[in-house]
Formats: sequence, C-alpha cells, structure tokens
Amino acid sequence: MPGPRITRVLGAGLVTLLAAAALAAPATPAAAEGAKRTRAAVPVPAPVPAPAPDAGEPAPTAAADTCALKTRPAGKVLQGYWENWDGAANGVHPPFGWAPIDDPRFAAHGYNVINAAFPVIRSDGTVLWEDGMDNTVRVSTPAEMCRAKAGGATILMSIGGAAAGIDLSRRAVADRFIETVVPILKKYNFDGIDIDIETGLVGSGSIGTLSPSQANLVHIIDGVFARMPAGFGLTMAPETAYVTGGSVAYGSIWGAYLPIVKKYADNGRLWWLNMQYYNGSMYGCSGDSYSAGTVAGFVAQTDCLNRGLVIQGTTVRVPYDKQVPGLPAQPGAGGGHMTPSVVAQAWNHYGGALKGLMTWSANWDGSKGWTFGDNVKALQGR
Repeated sequence: MPGPRITRVLGAGLVTLLAAAALAAPATPAAAEGAKRTRAAVPVPAPVPAPAPDAGEPAPTAAADTCALKTRPAGKVLQGYWENWDGAANGVHPPFGWAPIDDPRFAAHGYNVINAAFPVIRSDGTVLWEDGMDNTVRVSTPAEMCRAKAGGATILMSIGGAAAGIDLSRRAVADRFIETVVPILKKYNFDGIDIDIETGLVGSGSIGTLSPSQANLVHIIDGVFARMPAGFGLTMAPETAYVTGGSVAYGSIWGAYLPIVKKYADNGRLWWLNMQYYNGSMYGCSGDSYSAGTVAGFVAQTDCLNRGLVIQGTTVRVPYDKQVPGLPAQPGAGGGHMTPSVVAQAWNHYGGALKGLMTWSANWDGSKGWTFGDNVKALQGR
C-alpha cells in the first residue's frame, strides 16, 4: 500500500499480486473424460454412518460459508490492512508474514476493521481474488471470513494500492470491474470496499466538472452500491496530495479525490476517510507544509478536513467522527512513523472525537510485537 513510496518498502510483496493474475488453463475434454472413466472403475464403498452424539451434546456443525453483512461499526475503530502475500518469506518484515484473516491475534491486538489487500485487476477491469504467488499464501475461504467477522472484525476489500491499480480512463473497464467484483464481494462476505486508488485518478482543473477518471470511479462506487445490500460500506485511503494537496492547486493528482469525497461524505455513504499521513511532507488547508510523523502535521491535516477545505468556492468537509487518520504501524512500514507516545499525543489532542486510526499494516505490526495495535486499543479504551 498505499503509494509509490510504499512500493519501495514492500517490493516483491506487491509484485506477487500482479504475477498472481495468470489463471490455470482448464482441463481438456479428453482429460476430463479420462478422469470420469478412472473414477467409474473404482468401487465405491458403502457409506459409514456417523456416530450419534452423546445425549445432551449438540451435533457438530460445519463452518458457515455465508454470514450477515456488518454495517458501519458503532464504536471506535482500528483499521488495519491484511496482506495477501508473505512479508516474512520475502524478507520485508520478518518474522510475522502472512496469516489467515481469522487469525485471533488480529482481534486480540485491537484490529476490528480489516482491509483485505489487494485484488488483482486485469487491464480490461476483470477482478481476481486469488491466492498469492508465495507458497504459504492463500485467500481466505468464505467460512474463514465469517469466523473473523464472528470474532469482531468488519472486513472490507481494499481496491488499488501502489501497484494494483485500474485503468479509470475507459467506461468499459469500469463496467467490467463492477461485473466481476460484485460476485466476489458476495461470495466472500465482504462488508464494504476501501478505495485506495493511487494511479490514474486526476482532476479536470475545475472541481465542479468531473474528469473521465473521476466520473468512472464514481460509476464504479455507485455500481457496486446498487448491487450490494443496504449498509454496504465505503472507506477511502488517499494520499494527502489527492486531498489537502488541492489547497495548492486543484488539478492533475492534486485534490483529485475531493469531489468524490464530497459526494459520499455529503450523502452519508462514506463511513470514514482514512487518509495516509505517511507519504512525506503534507500540505495543510492554506498551502502550508508539515512533516509526516509529527503531532503538528497530524493536527493540521485533521483540523483542515474538519473545518472544510474550500476549493474554487466549493467546501469539502469531513468531520472528526468520519476521520480515521492513517499511520505506519512500525518503522519501515512507511515514512513518518510515530512512536506510541507520539501517537497518544495526537489521539488525545482530540479527546476521543476521532472515529479511529488506520495503519499500514496489521502484518507489519505483528512483525514488531503489535506495539501499534496494543497502544491504539488502550487509547480507545477497548
């Protein structure tokens, strides 16, 4: 995730996602017929009835493959990215690499919102949710997703990242994306989507007029909403350049998320904005600049969004209770790492007004003793 700078950190981990897009060729008709003949030649033993459970003991049940949609969490959240690659095996953040999404350590260390990162997106917009290239890595089964949700997690599919983007210039690609992502979201019991688009999204230069890429992203979000149950969630994880960077000059990547944030913040569909506070220096509302990893920078960004960013006469406001600022979990996970005591200063500045915090990533945190998650869980009183 999320940003060109993070690509240098994650290296092979994100590249494996792109390599995973190759699908296995289907068996030939002849091979399939041969398999049928082989199976037919083997005698089938009579089934052995399962022993009846003892009196008073419930019969065992299989893990559920379907479970109810979870709507926006009512309390404070710690939103962590779950990596569909092995950050230990590829040397990025040993010793904690890939873990199944229902691993109880995530919940134990405070992670109650999980962003599953990332699906593979082909050039035509086809979405694939499949095992990573690392030998130990696989996507979670629907039953595992349900177990994680039963354990307290709300799970979103994170779309994009630094190296898994989508061509937003063509409506046909957007349509294919919607057509192929919705069955995956339903099958795997996702509760929402997290928009982490970091390439190909640009503004038109006029905040009142959507560029083709902005219009196609809105088309994707609306298309997914139309096909998913009421209450299906939406979060967004833009880099600061795409939001508060618009205070310098609106156009190209600068402020490109702003009309999209405004639409879904104003209509109530945006659960929260989990903007990345870790990609180098950041602009505030007045074109002022702050370093990542500082309380001053954290406060400037957060207050800017709460007051409202005014661009060409249009105000884009994200109140504190719809803000979940993103911080790196550990040194090396991203620029501007904040120690637990500095995170506490930033969080306590708002007296509990913020909805929560986001981090890249839960797996990174696990590699360094879960100090980020444990700290945030305590700060939130959970």
